Amino acid sequence: MTKKDGMQPEKGVQMMEIPQEQEIGRAGPIGKPEVSKAEATLQEYKQGKANLEARIVENEQWYKMQHWDQIRSKNAGDPEPASAWLLNCVANKHADAMDNYPVPNVLPREKDDKGDAELLSAILPVVLEQNEYEQTYSDMWWYKLKTGTGVTGVFWDPSRNNGLGDIDIRELDMLNLFWEPGITDIQKSRNLFHVDLVDRDLLAEMYPFLKEHLNASTIDTTKYIYDDTVDTSKKAAVIDWYYKVRRAGKDVLHYCKFCNGEVLYSSENDPAYAERGFYDHGKYPVVFDTLFPEAGTPAGFGYIDVC
Repeated sequence: MTKKDGMQPEKGVQMMEIPQEQEIGRAGPIGKPEVSKAEATLQEYKQGKANLEARIVENEQWYKMQHWDQIRSKNAGDPEPASAWLLNCVANKHADAMDNYPVPNVLPREKDDKGDAELLSAILPVVLEQNEYEQTYSDMWWYKLKTGTGVTGVFWDPSRNNGLGDIDIRELDMLNLFWEPGITDIQKSRNLFHVDLVDRDLLAEMYPFLKEHLNASTIDTTKYIYDDTVDTSKKAAVIDWYYKVRRAGKDVLHYCKFCNGEVLYSSENDPAYAERGFYDHGKYPVVFDTLFPEAGTPAGFGYIDVC
């Protein structure tokens, strides 16, 4: 990924990380009114996937054999057996997935592409190894088996390799992702949001102007039922907002990061990306891997739902 033949490498900001290289408060098309509208859209999307979120949390309890908290009888004293048969089923399917860990094999489209295909077949395993993709693949499969859908994010991280930049691949939690209700292809969603909780003191240090805006978070996400006490009172919701606009007959992907109504970064406000978009491919940088598909949603159901 180097500058070559006048082409610029795709530059991105990772989800769940805060860009520091852009000028804060740059004037442009995206300001407080647009962010306020985006927050309202996010709330609509959140309501649209409420049932999915409830099922994900419930499946996690079943996976830990704490299902009687979900289906406990009203009659006190009834037996509540707990067997590891469901866990064993999921574990066996995960073992099958790891036995079939994928290896990149790039094939040429035309005869002249043979050299490039061989080069990419040699490069991609190195990129995956540097990203510790086998662990990401394993985590995604655990999540996929439990919830029915595994989501992988593929980003460009400009801070890697001493500032040269490189690809970053990570598994994402669907409780933190929000898309347009009713669509079946995530790329068809008009917007895609990712919400991440960040320590308020960290945000105030990185963005001093945010300090007076961090008293109350405007967005709340569904949480798992933890065995430990997880305190989120000192955190604020930072939102990554991806959206598509139509330019010159094609979809252009733009990106905005904001917190409590304040814009932290906007690609539309950045002259380097205002016209070309944040990623040259024009697609949301997430991949949905569905186990058993459902109608009317990009998410599916998994073995816990079946068992």
